Amino acid sequence: MSDINTTVIKGLLTTIRGYESRSTTLEEVQAALQSAIPLLENDASGVAEAVRQAEADIEEIQYAVLLDEQRPAAILRLDEFRAVVQTASDA
Repeated sequence: MSDINTTVIKGLLTTIRGYESRSTTLEEVQAALQSAIPLLENDASGVAEAVRQAEADIEEIQYAVLLDEQRPAAILRLDEFRAVVQTASDA
């Protein structure tokens, strides 16, 4: 993963940890993912595509899932995102 992507992903993971600790909202997570998309380099790591997919999924959760089911659905999806990012950084 490129240095730029590493920096952007670190910021996203901080936002995700904030959501898990309830100091960040789902809207803020979705906005952070959306803001990261133009900053990422399209390198061989695949993180740019992972961010795009996670952003779309979080947006869908935010608008199409019942309010009391949003948090568990979002955390599950963000855990999947974190696993993809971890795999990319290990490569």
